[in-house]
Amino acid sequence: MPNERFAIEINGQEVTDVYEQIGSLEIELSHDLPATFALSFGIHKDPTDGSWTLLDDDRFRVWNEVAIRVGFVGAGQEQVIAGYVTRVTPRFAEDEGQTVLEIAGIDGSVVMDREEKLKDWPNKKDSAIAAEILNDNGFTPSVADTTIVHDKALSTIIQRETDWQFLRRLALRNGFLCYVDGTTGFFQPVPGGGSAEPVLAAHFGDETNLRGFSATVDALRPAHVTMYQVDRFAKQVMTAAVVASTRQPLGKLGAAALLPTGVDPARVYVARNAATGVPEMQSLCQGLFDEGAWFVDARGEIDAAAYGHVLRPRTFVPIKGIGETYSGVYYVTHVRHSLTRETYEQHFQARRDALLPKGDESFAAAGALAGLL
Repeated sequence: MPNERFAIEINGQEVTDVYEQIGSLEIELSHDLPATFALSFGIHKDPTDGSWTLLDDDRFRVWNEVAIRVGFVGAGQEQVIAGYVTRVTPRFAEDEGQTVLEIAGIDGSVVMDREEKLKDWPNKKDSAIAAEILNDNGFTPSVADTTIVHDKALSTIIQRETDWQFLRRLALRNGFLCYVDGTTGFFQPVPGGGSAEPVLAAHFGDETNLRGFSATVDALRPAHVTMYQVDRFAKQVMTAAVVASTRQPLGKLGAAALLPTGVDPARVYVARNAATGVPEMQSLCQGLFDEGAWFVDARGEIDAAAYGHVLRPRTFVPIKGIGETYSGVYYVTHVRHSLTRETYEQHFQARRDALLPKGDESFAAAGALAGLL
């Protein structure tokens, strides 16, 4: 029978006949890593013929396609992950009642991480390369333009790794994210803002939906970034330096404003990286600076029933009830969805590049007055 909290499809067919045997379901979603899932089924031995339930079922074998939807009673379900079974592990215990079959898998990006290639990519932009690779692997590309064309007269990009490793390398040097969601492949900058998820609240009366929350401010993380390189044709030293982020901060008090008098910002120098010119050097430095600017790391546990929403990474969520310094909008980087037939928990990680609210956030729950403390 259908399940109210989740639905599992294998090769396009929902497996409603095994829901009663599911012990646990976990889905890990990250803003910069492939999504994964893990399922645990209780299995037992048939005394008449000695066979074990599910073990010989063709649906529970590697490389079957899996799609999982998650949702809430009365609110419908939404697809959270689609991918392939990549690991099957039966675990036989002395107590037959503790014997389980574990199924684990990875999103569609796994098909791009199977073969190491040696290939040249002359006269192309990183974005054009990404679009071609994603399309060749059966994904619909959603690619942001990187503008810089790598002229073969100066430098030709050489791929010496799998398509997935190569895409991640190109993304890193542009300050981009590369990920797969369903049948779409993304090669885009880290989001700079956008519509916020429903508010998370701690110790906020009837609006409380956080079971736990912690935040860490790391004063050593932010740093100015500089890169030097010799132009082999002009015989001149090229320089790129970044001292500010390209995105709007999520709060009022940034890292620079926290430095006491007499303490200069940290500075790092990019080494052992080659670039074809100043624009590419600048892009690399900007990406490294923007990554280091996230100096507030948070994690928490959500009462999913009270929240009534499936939280995802690469989104922004307002959090209140944790004091003025730490309340504000956070960028979600990781969510672990843990489900059984009776329970649903969400554990998340998030980060900020500033303290204090900006003042224009909406902290009001539906039908509630605004507030944040």
